[in-house]
Amino acid sequence: MIEPVLHRLLIKPDNVEEADELLKKARAAGIMLELDKREKAAVETGVVVSVGPTAFVHYGGSPEDVPVGTKVYFAKYSGKEVKDNDVLYLLINDDDIVGIIK
Repeated sequence: MIEPVLHRLLIKPDNVEEADELLKKARAAGIMLELDKREKAAVETGVVVSVGPTAFVHYGGSPEDVPVGTKVYFAKYSGKEVKDNDVLYLLINDDDIVGIIK
């Protein structure tokens, strides 16, 4: 399991599989799109998997402000893609969280 350090969060992005399927259908129809995974996915939402120990502290908050399991909006091109057991995650900074989905 990947544990974020400092002010980072580990996010499981939404819709990556759906975007891959759409790209496969486009290619089958003769439309050739060459996009990296972030462009294809256009992910802007995801679920918090883990929170670093100092997340949100610089803003007067605490890591408990966005607990594990929270669905969030995050900046489109933020973070670093990482894989764990062939599952794609994003490690993003706490200031890249732009909203909580309730």
